Amino acid sequence: MLKRLAIATGWARATRRSPGLRIGIALAACVLGVGGRLALDPYVSGVPFITLFGGIVICAFFAGFWPAMLTTTLGAIALEVLIMPGVAIVRPDDMNWLPTTFFLLTSLMIVLIIESVFRAHDDRMAVADQLAQLNADLDDLVAERTRQLEAEIADRQATEARLHQAEKLDAIGHLTGGIAHDFNNMLAIITGSLDLAKRRLGGQPDTRVVTHIDNAATAAERAASLTHRLLAYARKQPLAPRRLDVNALVGGVNVLLERTLGEQIRIDIQLDENVWPCHADQTQLETAIINLAINARDAMPDGGRLVIETGNATLDASYCDQHDDLAAGDYVQIAISDTGVGMSPEVQARALDPFFTTKDVGKGTGLGLSQVYGFLKQSAGHLNLYSEEGKGTTVKLYLPRSSASDIGQDAKPQDSIRFLPPQNLTVLVVEDDDGVRAMARASMIELGFIVHDVDSPQKALHLIQKGLVIDLLFTDVVMPKMNGRQLTEQLRKTRPDLKVLYTTGYTRNAILHNGVIDRNVVLLVKPYSIDDLADKVHVALNMTAS
Repeated sequence: MLKRLAIATGWARATRRSPGLRIGIALAACVLGVGGRLALDPYVSGVPFITLFGGIVICAFFAGFWPAMLTTTLGAIALEVLIMPGVAIVRPDDMNWLPTTFFLLTSLMIVLIIESVFRAHDDRMAVADQLAQLNADLDDLVAERTRQLEAEIADRQATEARLHQAEKLDAIGHLTGGIAHDFNNMLAIITGSLDLAKRRLGGQPDTRVVTHIDNAATAAERAASLTHRLLAYARKQPLAPRRLDVNALVGGVNVLLERTLGEQIRIDIQLDENVWPCHADQTQLETAIINLAINARDAMPDGGRLVIETGNATLDASYCDQHDDLAAGDYVQIAISDTGVGMSPEVQARALDPFFTTKDVGKGTGLGLSQVYGFLKQSAGHLNLYSEEGKGTTVKLYLPRSSASDIGQDAKPQDSIRFLPPQNLTVLVVEDDDGVRAMARASMIELGFIVHDVDSPQKALHLIQKGLVIDLLFTDVVMPKMNGRQLTEQLRKTRPDLKVLYTTGYTRNAILHNGVIDRNVVLLVKPYSIDDLADKVHVALNMTAS
């Protein structure tokens, strides 16, 4: 019943929207009521308006209040003229108005009741529509809020992942920094002593002794490389960034890669002629490219194609907001792609973790990618890793575009001629570790210097105050009570032209700012060979003091 009423009400809403149709219904209802009364006159004598009520009800429902009242009025007039004169109703003449008045009042009540019912039904339908709309809005609101919560959860998970990475990086930094200084001091003693021993073997040394020394030196170099890689991942490796021509650098590395990767690997270099210069440490960048190329070679055991591309890239704020320590702006991009075995999503998730490797035992330290990642982050750059199993891997390096202030800092090729220091120059060695100091003293004597050595900055100041004149200060950076930079500042108050060569296995900010070596500072990282020492002495003696 309710369903039929709803259908009828729907029809009524349709007819009530058209004024012409409402008037037509009113007239049709009037004709139906009057015609019916005329047809039934023999049977309903004495009730002149009875047939008109049906038309009024229909009109009130389908056309509304005013059309129903129009039907009532027109029907009353028609029946007064056609029926009322012949109705045999005994009433005084002064009461002839009573049937018509009663009819009009009754019709009005019927119309009002029907209109009220219809309006109530309309109100109920409106409430139902509003409720349905509210439910729909609520569903949309719930869906939207669910999406917001999912986005918030994703953001929280990403933030937690970044926090975990930062905490891991910080923990490794503390661990590495804590052991690097002492460990590199020990390696400096081993490396320097082996170098001195090999130099003093004489003209025709025993090849077995030389082999043993070379093996020990190789092991010491590998240990030093491991420490340096850890420092790079922890972003504590001293950097000397400068303006670099990326295309020239990649071209130079390509010559080395052709000899290193073997004939099975086809190298394809694609250089953008309009690539910007970048601001980075040349040695570390070359090492990063070589590490990635070796990783690519290992991922192509049956041979394949290695592509190295250069180009320009602009990272916008929306992208940089999703990555820590990354500023929007212009970057130089170096992309290294291979056609190797690729990585699974699980391997990709851990690819940058230190000591994580998929290689067999003894074939990798798991520090290649992590070292590159640490170097890029320390250089205010970025790394993106794309890989698909069975199709290969692409690693994209982003380095800051060099600014106008970097002009004049272009990397200069190192002098390949072995440096021989001037004779009879005086060097003061300041080193708190006895073994390292003895090795440094012996190395300086081997190079032909007159050497004085002390184990603290305070003793160095005392010697200078007593009148010792030196040509070069060779000092450790990290020492108790006074560091090497503070010692230099004290000495340059009276000797502003003093030449200084710093050495360290690990340093914080004595001669570095955010891991970048201060300008006009010459730093020799432990452990070092005598040739490394000679090269840095050459640079320090020709450096203008500041």
